[in-house]
Amino acid sequence: MDIKRWRVMLAVDDYGSFTRAGEELGYTQSGITQMMKSLEKEVGFSLFVKDSHGMSLTADAKSLVPSIRALLNADEVIHQEIAALKGAQVGTIKIGTYLSCSIHWIPKIIKEFQQKHPDIHFKIIEGVEGELSDWIEDRRVDIGFISYMEGQSYEFLPVMDDELFAVIPKGHPFTEYDSIPIEAFENQPFIITEYTPGSDVHRILQQADVKPDIRYFTINEFSSLSMVEHSLGLSIVPGLLLRGQTGDFVTRPIKPATYRQLGLAYASQKELSPASKIFLEYAKVFLLDDE
Repeated sequence: MDIKRWRVMLAVDDYGSFTRAGEELGYTQSGITQMMKSLEKEVGFSLFVKDSHGMSLTADAKSLVPSIRALLNADEVIHQEIAALKGAQVGTIKIGTYLSCSIHWIPKIIKEFQQKHPDIHFKIIEGVEGELSDWIEDRRVDIGFISYMEGQSYEFLPVMDDELFAVIPKGHPFTEYDSIPIEAFENQPFIITEYTPGSDVHRILQQADVKPDIRYFTINEFSSLSMVEHSLGLSIVPGLLLRGQTGDFVTRPIKPATYRQLGLAYASQKELSPASKIFLEYAKVFLLDDE
């Protein structure tokens, strides 16, 4: 079995085209096309469909993805273990992370880590809560910098309680409060990046039985802050992301105080590659010191 072709198949699905996948992996478009035709002939069914968004996997191909990712991860582990037996620390670690973590934590951690481990490389993918959980369970990433969610099957190492804050336009009546009662968000125009069951903001509003008037879903928290500045609504944003941020908005604690529990998540300690295990221990110490 040619593992290379499975890696190409996933890349085509990730990037939505043979051309883009080839650019990322160092192949020509014709080379990618030939590999995928060969793989389709081997498996006996079509792997891709084309629509307005580009190339994507067929239902049959999608059913193979968890096993393919497990195979590719096992291949990476084997290569790293062979290198370790020769006294080398090499490999690539795939990290999934929130925007707030990728701004305030990831660059510092990697910079310090690579001073001692220069041959270990990283692939960083930013996502939101629901996506990151899926990426960890599907082995798309090795380690996730995420907040704790109940009912997940991955392992979770807590490192920090990150307080959530109300973000309000300057001049809004709520700025008179020293802290904002969670009930005050009821029916208020609201801006959010994600509002799915299990997400941090969904959790705290649901626990308080509060239903804001959600008018805008944004790409990331910076977009939310900009919309708050333009008086389009209120928002709730993690304290970690607010570090160093200024603008035409005011932040206030929420009453009662509410937090998300940030930590490191991974599918299985046993399945982590040697490089990932080294990084996990390093990141844990760094983050505990950063509180």
